[in-house]
Amino acid sequence: MPNTNNITVELNEFFSPHNIAINNLGTDFIDNTNFLQVDEGEHTTLMNSGFDVPNAINYYIVDELWDVFESGVLIGSVTGVADGIPSNSLIVRDDRVLLATSYHEVGHCLNLYHTFQGTSPNTSGCAEAIDGSNCSTCGDVVCDTPADSNVGNSGGFTPDLTNIMSYYNTRDHFTDGQGVRMRYAINSESVLQNIKSTFCTQISEVSTVCYPQTTTVTLSNIGGATTVWSSSSNVQIVSSNNSSATIRELNSSSNGDGWVKAVLSNGITFQENFYVGKPETVLELSHVPTFGCTMGEINVSSGASGANQFEWNISGGTIVIPNVNSNNYTGGGTIFVDPIDGPYGFTVKVRAKNTCGDSVWYTKHIPTDCSGGGGTPLRGTMFPDNDIILYPNTVSQTIFVNLNSINNQSNFDSNEKKYAYQLYNLNGILVKKGELSNNKFGIDVSNLEKGRYILKIKGTEKETMHIIVN
Repeated sequence: MPNTNNITVELNEFFSPHNIAINNLGTDFIDNTNFLQVDEGEHTTLMNSGFDVPNAINYYIVDELWDVFESGVLIGSVTGVADGIPSNSLIVRDDRVLLATSYHEVGHCLNLYHTFQGTSPNTSGCAEAIDGSNCSTCGDVVCDTPADSNVGNSGGFTPDLTNIMSYYNTRDHFTDGQGVRMRYAINSESVLQNIKSTFCTQISEVSTVCYPQTTTVTLSNIGGATTVWSSSSNVQIVSSNNSSATIRELNSSSNGDGWVKAVLSNGITFQENFYVGKPETVLELSHVPTFGCTMGEINVSSGASGANQFEWNISGGTIVIPNVNSNNYTGGGTIFVDPIDGPYGFTVKVRAKNTCGDSVWYTKHIPTDCSGGGGTPLRGTMFPDNDIILYPNTVSQTIFVNLNSINNQSNFDSNEKKYAYQLYNLNGILVKKGELSNNKFGIDVSNLEKGRYILKIKGTEKETMHIIVN
């Protein structure tokens, strides 16, 4: 009798990368010599003779299965068979339990078809097109397995010659799409509902690992399995046992992506990924080339790996969104700034933060083109050569917008001349929207509460401006 723990280890090598863990619930012996050699037709008798355990995939091991003949000529022997697709039982010949036949038949139980389903003779269903255009409805109905006719690279087919659900010689993997299909079957197919364990092995989640603080990663429900722990080069394992590992950043400067891995003796492998150390410094901000007197958006556009917050400081302007109206803000990687110092521009400082600490400050001076104030028309920021004109900026009844210069641009439809607008308050709530269709038009704001608002105008580009209702 093959060692069933070894079978479990082999199965987990191929299924656990797809978040499917297989546990050994035990073994039993059927004292009936009629089942040592199983002929075609008798396999269903074996799998339906009352031996099945309801809360497991029942894995029957026999000495022999039947031979296959074609036109009276022996062409091969069956080495494994599943009770159905999907199903909760299968039979494997004893010399194949540690080979791809074993993984292949369990794949059938978990609702996987052959990669050549519908294309090769003697298979049911519609054939998958060579270009995969009908991959979601024909063939094996998995789109990341290429069309396969079971004859290799011929006739325009370029199949996956190493896929476990094929019939080729070297089979060593399932695709991500096959993993998705198996997990969906486990969660939805009625025949598989009883096989789901409520005591699956799990690894705890970690987001950040610091220095000199330690973090403990734990495994739950490992049963009697033993564990070998390993980690990325920027992480030190301080101590470990079968169910946990205590780790920390290797030193105070070894930041970056990291991981810790647990390899269990039953073949299941878990890897938890996280960020190590303080976040990377912000490398660049994105914003319009030159701010007008109206509010503009600033985003962290590169760097800052490992950050979960940002600290902002503005000199010569005010952060108005999020709704702080201040020179300082700690939160997300996007702010809206209202410049106040006219032609002198303003300076932005930002640093990335996480539980390990802060990056160094990134500093950038942003110029402004602020030529008006009060009732003087204020210029937009997205069209420096052909400005949108908005006036007055402080308004109680109607705010007027002049898009005449934009209408003259070749990239706008000079016949249609329609622009959608949206007006938001500083909490990001849409308070008014509509469509503008003349060169000069007004938006009634008389029913709005006093305060600051954001006006967005959308054509083939998007213009954002800041207004004050008093």
